[in-house]
Amino acid sequence: MSILGYIQRGGTPSPIDRLLATRLGTAAADLVAAGTYGVMVAARGDATEPVPLEDVAGRRKPVPADHSWVASARNVGTCLGD
Repeated sequence: MSILGYIQRGGTPSPIDRLLATRLGTAAADLVAAGTYGVMVAARGDATEPVPLEDVAGRRKPVPADHSWVASARNVGTCLGD
């Protein structure tokens, strides 16, 4: 079995990754319990908020190739598919 997050970022999740996943998952479950559908959960600072899927579907927000995150990923051996 493969965990998608491991494949995407390369490596085991950090404690911060686990807390973020718990935070987003709990918020998503709360939205379902409230009967709210057709949204995704976005992390905004210390809070979460529902974002309608029509606001984000089909839109891309790429990280520029010269961004420091890309350089950091490459420095630790993460394959970015190119």
